[in-house]
Amino acid sequence: MLTIRPYAKADEARALEICVAAFRPVHQGFREQLGEAVFRLQYHDWEDGYARTFAAIAEDDPVTEVFVGEADGRIVGFVFASLDAERKTGEIGLNAVDPDCQGRGYGKALYAFALAHLKGRGAEIGYVATGLDAAHAPARAAYEAMGFDRRLPTVHYFREL
Repeated sequence: MLTIRPYAKADEARALEICVAAFRPVHQGFREQLGEAVFRLQYHDWEDGYARTFAAIAEDDPVTEVFVGEADGRIVGFVFASLDAERKTGEIGLNAVDPDCQGRGYGKALYAFALAHLKGRGAEIGYVATGLDAAHAPARAAYEAMGFDRRLPTVHYFREL
C-alpha cells in the first residue's frame, strides 16, 4: 500500500537517490544520441542539477509542492506539483519511482494524487512534459494511462561548432 504525504527536508537524500537512479538511463540515452562532446557540455552535471533542485525545495512554496510516496515505511517515489493559478493549470513536474519499485502502480498513484490536489487548488487543466526519446517511453505510457491525451511535440536540436 502506498501512502502519500508532503515532502520534508529529511526526505532529500532518499528522493535524490531515487531521482538519480530513475534518470540514469535517460541521461545515458542522451549521451548516446548526442555524442560525448555535446553531452559533456549540456548534461555533464545532471546529477548535481537534481541535487540543486532538491536542495532548493521550500516547504512553504505557494506554487510548487512536492509529495513523496511511501511503501513499507520507505520512500519509493516523489512528484512535484505546481499550480499556475492565472492559467488554472496544474503541472506534474519532476517525478520518479525507484527503479526497483516500478511497475507496481506507484507512479500512477502519485500522479492521481497530484492531479486531485491541483484540482482542489483550482486547476482546470493538467499538464506534464516529457521526452520523445526511447528512454522516456515508459513515462509517456504512464501519462497516457492517466488520461493525458493532447500533446505538442517538440524537438531539441544540437550541433557542434
